[in-house]
Amino acid sequence: MTADAETVAERLRRVLALLQATPLPPDLVDNPGRTGQWLVTLQNLQQCLAVLRGDSRLPDGRPMESRGERLTRVFNRMIAGLPIGCLVELSPVIKLGLLRPLVQDLDAMERRLRGNPVHEVATLGAWLSEYRSALAEMAAQHVAPDPPAEWRPPEAVPV
Repeated sequence: MTADAETVAERLRRVLALLQATPLPPDLVDNPGRTGQWLVTLQNLQQCLAVLRGDSRLPDGRPMESRGERLTRVFNRMIAGLPIGCLVELSPVIKLGLLRPLVQDLDAMERRLRGNPVHEVATLGAWLSEYRSALAEMAAQHVAPDPPAEWRPPEAVPV
């Protein structure tokens, strides 16, 4: 194994350890009692992205940042200093809306790593598949029908 492949393998092992410590129970976004666990999940997924990316930087020297990381950074800035009790009634849809982009970003990184001869890439793919399924189940609980046509503005009605 080359030194670069060893580095990838080491990063993947760290990410897999984080994912193993980050379960997605079915009621993660619905149960107000799991708000703290949801926040930890959010931070762990963000940390997984940072570990996989390493020290990649943009041409102007700023660190690279995925869409999910930007959303999480803005959310963290919004809630800075608030007691966790203020977040208990946060909408499950908002919670899902913050988790899904992070998992999608991890999916994209996993796809880039698939050509790598490191065994852990397949394990990462399996974990992400479980996460996608868990998030889809959570989202299915919040599916709402489209509003009636008379409630929508005329320009929003499909032709």
